[in-house]
Amino acid sequence: MKNIAKLKYSLALVLFTVTLQAQESFPDDVNDVPIDDYLPLLFITAIGIAYWLIHKRKLVK
Repeated sequence: MKNIAKLKYSLALVLFTVTLQAQESFPDDVNDVPIDDYLPLLFITAIGIAYWLIHKRKLVK
């Protein structure tokens, strides 16, 4: 039982260190990306649907 726990922790440690080493450096010369045109409409639609669902739930109760 002791060896299985030790093996699990060793495997987790190896996988964790491999993922840390697999990360590439991120270049700083990236241009800023503008917000897409559809996002404000999407947020307004989501707020409207959420309001409609909450209002509908209150009418049922």
